[in-house]
Amino acid sequence: MQELVSVIIPVYKVENYIDKCMESVLTQSYENLEILLVDDGSPDNCGRICEDYAAKDSRIRVIHKMNGGLSSARNAALDVMTGEWVVCIDSDDYVHRDYIKKLYEAVVRNDADIAICSHYREKGDTLSITEKISDEEKSYSNLEALKKLIDDDDIKNYAWGKIYRAELFDGVRYPDGRNYEDIATTYYLFDKAKKIVKIPEYLYYYIIRDDSISFNRSPRMWHKGCHASCLGQQERCDYFRKKGYDELFIMAQAKLLPYLYSDITTGYADDALDDVKAAKDYISAHRQEFVANPLISSKDKKLIGVYLKKQAYYQLYSRSKAKITKTFRIFKRSRRIIKTVIYNTGFDLNGSATKRIVYFELPCFDNLGDHAIAYVSKEMLQSFCNEHKEYQLFVVDGWNIDKAISTLKKKLTPEDVVICQGGGNFGSLYEFAEIYRGKVFKYLKNSRIILMPQTCFYSEDETGRKALEEDKRLIADCKDITLFARDEKSLDFMRDNFDADVEFLHDTVSLFDAQPFSSEKRDGIVICLRSDKEGTLKVENKKEIIQRAEERGRTHITDTCTNYEVKLSERQKVLEDKWKLWGSSKLVITDRLHGMIFSIITKTPCIVIGNNHFKVYEAYKTFAENEYIRFIDSMDMLETAMDELLSLDLSGCCKKDYREDIELLWGKILKRR
Repeated sequence: MQELVSVIIPVYKVENYIDKCMESVLTQSYENLEILLVDDGSPDNCGRICEDYAAKDSRIRVIHKMNGGLSSARNAALDVMTGEWVVCIDSDDYVHRDYIKKLYEAVVRNDADIAICSHYREKGDTLSITEKISDEEKSYSNLEALKKLIDDDDIKNYAWGKIYRAELFDGVRYPDGRNYEDIATTYYLFDKAKKIVKIPEYLYYYIIRDDSISFNRSPRMWHKGCHASCLGQQERCDYFRKKGYDELFIMAQAKLLPYLYSDITTGYADDALDDVKAAKDYISAHRQEFVANPLISSKDKKLIGVYLKKQAYYQLYSRSKAKITKTFRIFKRSRRIIKTVIYNTGFDLNGSATKRIVYFELPCFDNLGDHAIAYVSKEMLQSFCNEHKEYQLFVVDGWNIDKAISTLKKKLTPEDVVICQGGGNFGSLYEFAEIYRGKVFKYLKNSRIILMPQTCFYSEDETGRKALEEDKRLIADCKDITLFARDEKSLDFMRDNFDADVEFLHDTVSLFDAQPFSSEKRDGIVICLRSDKEGTLKVENKKEIIQRAEERGRTHITDTCTNYEVKLSERQKVLEDKWKLWGSSKLVITDRLHGMIFSIITKTPCIVIGNNHFKVYEAYKTFAENEYIRFIDSMDMLETAMDELLSLDLSGCCKKDYREDIELLWGKILKRR
């Protein structure tokens, strides 16, 4: 027998959105529901719409009340609910048909009191993932989950996207008349729970509306939201202090101080002087605690005195802030120059080695494709050095290029080789990569340089033309440079425009053997779709892909961009975990270039969908001979491709052997013409 779940839906001025929300609730696969529609004195037709739904479905109860805000509406439902579990949904959002089912199964499976799902962010015709990507189900104690909640990163404070054991709300209600009411409430519920579980499924569709409370851009609304957040965080700090949660208190207090600064800034802008005074009084009363807090930066501690000054002094500080910032940047630049000058050691050869291979990485941030390129390149080059003992490998982190170049200019010999990371950042789209790579080309131009396989693209505007001319000049000045292109279009462009030795080489990651991460027994479909500017799939396209996949079995939504910076120390594990996910799946559907390449190296059937940049299709053409990879340029081709690949006998498929690429690269390093 299914336990009763109370679904709380506050309703106010959403007559254009509520039908979509209600349709998603009424068609839930978990059917034992008590649906509480709270008409919060809505001035439009929402009250009548709620009654119409109640007349059609006996599970619906309508509560009509005077307008009191979101907290008041939720509290009205909490006061009368009868379910063993509680779920909150905002009436301008909507949910997956398995939203409640999968959350409920998670709490039962883990003997937990709260379960949390992942969510999509929908704005206009764009459906994106903005939270950290996690491919695993994770369980937390209440204190562990509270740490995550304070960070507001892995776990958000939102009331929605969660299922709660109903008894957690005994004695707990949302603060009336306040925005960001969940910040002031969710920590109570977490502290009362014995276990919290987060599942990786994307089950909630969070709609971004220009007229919503959270996204009103007026100065008054900005301040109102900031002030409400401060109040909730202050209460949270006081709660942790009283409970003796010292570590949580320090974390929460460090999170609070920048919000108090914003409260003062926006308060002055909105002429909300009472709020400014309250924020100053709080800072003043807790000044010693802020100063002693090890998690607060020295800069923020120094600013306490500035923000506690009178308004005239603060305004003088604000006007000079730009100058201070500029001076600080100059100071930081000077420090970098000083560091560069004194960084004159390192890159010394050990043992019998007589030649250097210096591999320059680029900052990879959250992109696992870039991390895979950097990791595989390093592994390949180390393998080369193991075979050719006269060479020693040095790897330069992207953030240390300036320091390394200063030293290398004095140490490199004609026998040494400089190698730059490959990828899809050669051209005018990624300025940071151009700057770092340009420094290597400029200052080490007398050395032998190899650029690993790249997609080459310059925009057809003034920015693109200037970037191309600069790269032409830099490359022409290099004494001995080899450029590798990873697709035919880039190969032709490089040969037409650059005075260099230009060759084709498959994307570096495709040369890696990831078969150890593949399983003989496979299950499920991985959907890996991009959320950035290069994506072309609309909301309905993505939902259709998900629906068609779910009709054919278990699905897993993920991405090769993690939405958090992957540290070098964790790079290998994160990559291997992703390869294991690919290698245990029956099918991958992706519009990501490295979503495709991860499929190639794990021998996972893959449907590749083009994006608004040629690099995915051009790269696909270089791998098309792998029969378990299919490219589609129309959604009409999706189902046929899915059925064909899901029925494919992988035992008869082989990954193309790219050893010739490795031999070509080795030959360039050894300078075999």
